[in-house]
Amino acid sequence: MKFSLKNPIVLMLLCLMTGIIITVSFLETPLKFQVPGMTLSIALGLGKMMFGISTAIQSIFLILILILMLIFHKSYATFDFVIIGILIFILALEKFWMLPVLDARIDWLSSGKALSPTPLHDYFIYAETAKLVTLFLTIILQFKKTI
Repeated sequence: MKFSLKNPIVLMLLCLMTGIIITVSFLETPLKFQVPGMTLSIALGLGKMMFGISTAIQSIFLILILILMLIFHKSYATFDFVIIGILIFILALEKFWMLPVLDARIDWLSSGKALSPTPLHDYFIYAETAKLVTLFLTIILQFKKTI
C-alpha cells in the first residue's frame, strides 16, 4: 500500500499552523509566567500581542488552504472541507469573540482595576486544544492511499 499527498502546499501550511499553535499557546504562554521578574501586566500584554499576531497568521493560512483546496477540489472529499470549516469556525470564535473580551480584561487589569473571574479563559484553552486536535486530524487526512 502506498500513500500520496493530496497537496504538499496545504500540508506545509497545516504543519506551520500547528507549529504556531504549539509554540504560542502551549509553550510561550505558560513559560512566560515562569520568568523571574516578569510582572503580570507585562506577561498579559505580551500574551495579548502574541495571540493577536498568531490568529492573524492562522487566518491567512486557513484562507490560503481553503483557496488551494477549492482549486484542487478533486483531491478532496466533503469531509476535508467540513474539517477546514470547523477550524475556520473555531478561529473565528477566538478572533471575534474570545480574544476581544480577553483583551479588554487585560486592559482593565493593567490599569489596576479588579475583575471577577470568568470561564472565558478556560473556553479559550479548550478552543486551542480542539483546534490542535483538529489540525492533527487534518494533517493525517492529507495523505491518501494509492493503488
